Amino acid sequence: MAEHKFEATRQTGKIRRIVVDREGCIGARSCVVVAPEIFQMDDENLVYIVNPDASDDDILKMAAEACPVLAVHLYDENGNKIFPHE
Repeated sequence: MAEHKFEATRQTGKIRRIVVDREGCIGARSCVVVAPEIFQMDDENLVYIVNPDASDDDILKMAAEACPVLAVHLYDENGNKIFPHE
């Protein structure tokens, strides 16, 4: 059984924390297509984070925006949500 959320912390950039809502993930692979160096799919066809620091903020934000169900959440160093906007 997969974890409901997968989190990773980044060392650089404005985006410092990535949270994947695996319960909401539908396996569309959009984030993987945009940033395969950061995201991959597991054997349950759910996304997980392989290397949070592998790309810059712009690519990471594009990957999060590509998710059709907004399952990738991005936060700054103070814990403020950058994406998706509420």
